[in-house]
Amino acid sequence: MTDEDRIRLSAKQREFVESPIEEVLLIAPAGCGKTEALAARVAHLVDTGEIKVPRKALALSFSNKAKANIATRLSATMGNRWNRHADVMNLHGFSARVIQAHGKAIGLDPALVLPDKVWYQRACKSVGVNYNNSAEFEKVLRSAKSGPVDDQLVMDRLSDAGNSLALKFERQLRDESRLDFNDLLRLGQRVLQVDAVREIYRLHFSVVLVDEVQDLSWDQFELVKTISSGCASYAGDPAQGIYAFAGAQPDRIFAEIESTAGQVITLNECHRSSPAVIRAINVIARRMGSTELECASPEKFPGGGVVATVRCNDPDDESVIVVQNARRILDKDPSVSIGIIVRRGTRLGSVRSRLDDVGLNYEDWTAPTHVAPIVELMVSNVVDAESFSRESTEQIAELKVLCLHSVDDWDIDVIGEVIAACDEMTEKVRHGLTLRQAVQACKRASDIDSPVGPGVHLLNAHIGKGQEFDWVMVMGMEDGVVPDFRATDESAQEEELRTLHVMLSRAKFGLAITAANMQFTQYGSRTAELSPWWNEISATATESWN
Repeated sequence: MTDEDRIRLSAKQREFVESPIEEVLLIAPAGCGKTEALAARVAHLVDTGEIKVPRKALALSFSNKAKANIATRLSATMGNRWNRHADVMNLHGFSARVIQAHGKAIGLDPALVLPDKVWYQRACKSVGVNYNNSAEFEKVLRSAKSGPVDDQLVMDRLSDAGNSLALKFERQLRDESRLDFNDLLRLGQRVLQVDAVREIYRLHFSVVLVDEVQDLSWDQFELVKTISSGCASYAGDPAQGIYAFAGAQPDRIFAEIESTAGQVITLNECHRSSPAVIRAINVIARRMGSTELECASPEKFPGGGVVATVRCNDPDDESVIVVQNARRILDKDPSVSIGIIVRRGTRLGSVRSRLDDVGLNYEDWTAPTHVAPIVELMVSNVVDAESFSRESTEQIAELKVLCLHSVDDWDIDVIGEVIAACDEMTEKVRHGLTLRQAVQACKRASDIDSPVGPGVHLLNAHIGKGQEFDWVMVMGMEDGVVPDFRATDESAQEEELRTLHVMLSRAKFGLAITAANMQFTQYGSRTAELSPWWNEISATATESWN
């Protein structure tokens, strides 16, 4: 880390970066430089000799996007030398690596098939899991596999729970010698209970850094504690904990870390958002009792930024206004990025139609082929895949094999992305395209390390977490949408508030919130009430787009 890098860091960031190798917690709200601080900490520990080859730092994250963000920042901070000194993985990938390398230590069959999201979704559907019962099914399955438990105890727990769908799914999983994502965590913990295996990882990694700690489940947290031996550097923000439905326990985990950490450091200078956007974000922060932000560089935002409100008749009217304003913004500056973010994916349907009608290009983050590195893999292998056979099904199967050949066996999330993207090619070919045409139709990023390029991006709250856009338009600020109608208890309502906080805090210069007077449902149109949080946010508005 150069002197220039040290000067660029804030005093609080430097305090975290230069803290001793012990348990330390960095609470960093959106845009406050958390990833930069993590990368600078690795560079500092290398420069001071506390990380020496062959030992490394291990950076763990919840998601592939967070993993990519850390790797990109490490490269920017340390140059090409970074991967000699650090490994970057997500927690499922790390568990898979431990199981593949050392599963025999607890008698695991090497032929066990690692998790596959596409298979999982199809298997769930085949046993009768649907929109109405999926939450309970996943909760029961996750609970049965919590902790370093063996296969028999899992079946006993599932039998006691009495969820026939979970039992049927688990039997199908075992009949096919497969693992699901919950199995990765429980078996990873079991393998690391073997003293010799655990010692290998403790000796290999001088320090463990954990990003997005608010997204961790208790099992993931236990996995980290096992290998870090009380020397983990944690970074995250309780206000961005939006994965309770997937088993995350931010309140419990933050309380545990704060009780044992040598230092707890809180950042509040936001380097991302304009003063206007920050005022809107702080409305929600105050409601949650979380850290309020200050704009680190207000001079970067001419006019102080924008917060706009849109009231419209129905979702169709809403999409017209949103697309009109997106075009207006891009006509003024084509280099701008615009994130159109929804809480419920169905709300994007009319937006896609309107964008298509007016000929405005967009990137759909909900599509399997959005992930830029996966598209690049397909592009580089499609010619060989087509030369393999004249049959399109065989070409796609070969494309999948060729792409997976470039992926580490333990990197199950990337493997899942390859499988999903190739399945999407099957659909495109079925509709009359050749495989090469289908691949060429995928959006290719100008820079695969920068997923947010100029133009319009369609996404939901959870996909967009960790990303940023010049403009953000949050659609559907009606009660029953934001917050979601299924959030019936206090805990669920609090998570909905955090989800809104995440959506708002993606914005750099400008933010718009929209609400419709009518909603379309499967039973027809009905009158909509404003979100309970609309009035507080709209009170910060600088303009209206009506």
